[in-house]
Amino acid sequence: MALVGDLITASRILEAASQARADVHRIDGPDELPDAASVDLLLVDWGDRRDDWGPRLRAWRGHAATRVVLFGPHTDLDAHAAARAAGLGPMWARSRLMRDLNSLVQSAQNP
Repeated sequence: MALVGDLITASRILEAASQARADVHRIDGPDELPDAASVDLLLVDWGDRRDDWGPRLRAWRGHAATRVVLFGPHTDLDAHAAARAAGLGPMWARSRLMRDLNSLVQSAQNP
């Protein structure tokens, strides 16, 4: 599952998922998330977050084993602080996500 507005980033995530034969669905906000138990990995473009995303994502995940990876610009110190404050951090730099994307998707497919 990818909560990603940027189409270039979303296409790279979809490509990695296709190579791993994984199902990935792109959504625009937390209100579109399915039950957390049905999601192994949630990638969130934290640079595009809205104020209510932190509490909503934390409540959505609840006690499920869903891995949530927040990513965004490495220079956005406010986003890094907001990720930690929301209890969802640390936030990854977008470059790290892109570098590790294939292995991240693979590990979600084969926990």
